[in-house]
Order: sequence, then structure tokens, then C-alpha cells
Amino acid sequence: MFNKVILSAVISLAATGANASLMISEIVDATLPGGLPKYVELTNTGATAIDLSTYSIGNFNNGGTNLGGGTSTALTGTLAAGGSYIISYENGDTVGSSQFFTTYGFDADNIELGSFINGDDVVALYQGVATADGSDATLVDIFGVIGTDGTGESWEYADGYAYRVASGSNTTFTESEWFFSGVNGLETGDDVTELALILANTTPGTHGVSAVPVPAAAWLFGTALLGMAGIRRKTSV
Repeated sequence: MFNKVILSAVISLAATGANASLMISEIVDATLPGGLPKYVELTNTGATAIDLSTYSIGNFNNGGTNLGGGTSTALTGTLAAGGSYIISYENGDTVGSSQFFTTYGFDADNIELGSFINGDDVVALYQGVATADGSDATLVDIFGVIGTDGTGESWEYADGYAYRVASGSNTTFTESEWFFSGVNGLETGDDVTELALILANTTPGTHGVSAVPVPAAAWLFGTALLGMAGIRRKTSV
């Protein structure tokens, strides 16, 4: 987890002086009963709060070129600078009793969506609500390549996870901006061991804990973090 701590610090420092910038920061397709938890984390890497009601999240399944369900889903609420927002994909999510809650000990910010994604699907963030192929809204950020089934691709996250190692959104999926666990990165065949792997390697809601922008001069301090091998990111349990 040390590398992830450092990368999060670098992301936060790179965001210095920026306006609000919402990006996809983590995506997980875990392996507990039902293939859960599944979630997407969004992070505000900018210096100002974001009105999430102007954004929506959508998915493209199995290499399709139209949004799953025909539309993206509008978000709600406000996300502070440096904050993260979790969308859980679980059928029958209820407050305090979902697999996400059982795993991490807290509820996701959005539990309204069903189990719409698997580890070979594309996730897209939009300004406005998109329909059909998404061209009627503004694409803000994307994970995966629309029209490509992720199975067998280097970005496939089936039974695994991926997290952002670069700051800012990008409407062209760029693999170098991500760390990929690889397929079966969380799969062992034993729920107890898998839970330990999930808690050790996924960090919903904390990607942006240290991402509140700081003065540009702090970049030198940020580079000094590379020598602090004892730093750990907090995982809620």
C-alpha cells in the first residue's frame, strides 16, 4: 500500500491551484459472495467544491457502444475539495446492510444502482445526463475503451481492482494513468483471505483524504515523502 500512499500525495500536490476537477479514482470488482463489493470512487482533485448534480455516471457493457440501460445516472450532493464519493453497484443495497457496508463498515455515498458492472466493462463520467451512445452529454472522464470488451485487455479488472496514479480527468483512456491489479487480483477461493486482500488493497472514500490542495512550494515537501516508508493510507473497516 505504500506506493498508493505516495501516489495519492503526488496527485494532491499536482492539483495545487486547480479549479474543481472530478475524476474516476478507483474501480473495484471484488470477490466476496455475489461478486461483491463492486464500486467506483470519484475524487475532486481541485481547490473548490463540486455540485455533483451536474454530473452523471454511466457504463458500457461487454464491448457495447450504447450506455447500459440506455442512460447514465445523475449524481446528487456536493463534494468538497479533496473529497471522494463512492458509487456501490449492488442489487438490493440498503443502508447499513449491504455487502459494501459489511466489508468496509460504512455505507457508500450512492447505493441506488444495481449490479451493472463487471470487470470487463467501461465506466464513463459525464457533465449532464447522457443517453444512447453518450454523445448528447459532455464526457469528463473514462475508464476503459468504449466499444471494446475488456476481457483479455490489460485494463481488465475482473475479480480485481484499479486505481488512478495521475491527477485530473481524461476523456481518452490512458493506461499509464492507472495501476491495475490484474485479473483475479483479489481471488483466492477463500472468503477470509479475500476479505483481507480487499481491505489491504482497496480504499473507498480515502483516495482524496490528503488531496486538499496546498501551496505550490509544498511540492518539495511532497517529494520528501518518497523516503518515508512508514506512511500508510487509512482504510476504514
